[in-house]
Amino acid sequence: MATLSSCSEDEVNDPAPSGTAPISCMPTEVTDIEDGDTSTTTYEYNSNGTLIQSIEVENGETTRSSYVYTADGKLSSVVTEEQTAVFTYAAGSSIPERINISEDGTPYSFIEITSSNGNITKIENSYYSGDEATLTDITSFTYVNGKLNSSIAESYDEISDSFIPELTISDITFDGKKSPFNSNLAFAFDGDIDPLAITPENIASGNMVAVIESQEVTLPIIGTYTYNENNYPITSRLSIANLFNNDNTYEYNCK
Repeated sequence: MATLSSCSEDEVNDPAPSGTAPISCMPTEVTDIEDGDTSTTTYEYNSNGTLIQSIEVENGETTRSSYVYTADGKLSSVVTEEQTAVFTYAAGSSIPERINISEDGTPYSFIEITSSNGNITKIENSYYSGDEATLTDITSFTYVNGKLNSSIAESYDEISDSFIPELTISDITFDGKKSPFNSNLAFAFDGDIDPLAITPENIASGNMVAVIESQEVTLPIIGTYTYNENNYPITSRLSIANLFNNDNTYEYNCK
């Protein structure tokens, strides 16, 4: 297993000194490099530290997303030039139960979310064709002691009229440090919801099982990081079998 920078057992999530408030860092810029493509996203906040806009630049194209909240601080919509996503919640829940997505004012898709004990356990994506919507994929998540342990992604197969497992991630472990996104739901939405993006800590290791040409292949996942003095990552690499690498750099406003 790769060594995680600044991750000795004694200093994992070091508490703030007695009598001082813990320091929180909000990401202001994230650069993502994957498969030779680079994207840079900047984040803007209001005076209360709430994310209100992100600007992503990739291959010369710019995507602006605006974030709107309910009176009690829940994310209610994410709006881009082409797409609007509206979030609805069950009473008393901070996790949405459904996200309705429209493009240019026309219903495009919806996401149904199942949660338990504050954790997302299932995500179901349905897409419209005319007035009818079809469930196309399901991702299920399991937790051990409140931490994400595995996920299974299944896609609908018309020939067998059933859902076929496509990708499994298991044996997930974490680094004990702070996630760049502070478990903020707004950072998990990019046309879809990805709970892996907003885990409280950063992924240290796991195993990915993919189906390639009808054969199951197991590939190890290793996360390596360097951290700032507040235990937030400033660089990260998520490597799959050392064949596919996703590199990120992070800048923050800490206070």
